[in-house]
Amino acid sequence: MQMEQSIFKSTSTFLNKKLQQLLENDFSVQKEQIKLLTPQPIKQRLSFLERTINSGIKVLVQLMPVNNAGYPVNVRGTVKKIGDKRYLIQSHNVSYVVGINQIRYIANI
Repeated sequence: MQMEQSIFKSTSTFLNKKLQQLLENDFSVQKEQIKLLTPQPIKQRLSFLERTINSGIKVLVQLMPVNNAGYPVNVRGTVKKIGDKRYLIQSHNVSYVVGINQIRYIANI
């Protein structure tokens, strides 16, 4: 019984350490400032979004925060349209729901 508890405790400790490492690496605050890309005109963004959605190609999207408390984010992934004014950008295991005004720049990768 004592040995089973020891194995469980060591396994639990090991898993907690690994999970903490993953979270620190994947979700840590970015240490370097993201270079702001030149904003594209809205017609260009809408046109490229339409082509991207229809062809399913992966893109680089620079997103601006909804308020000044946030920071810009560069995302690589696929885009789908949801509703009239919203887009779903899926990048690995993270999804972003954004409006056209949050998309600063979009490019094929």
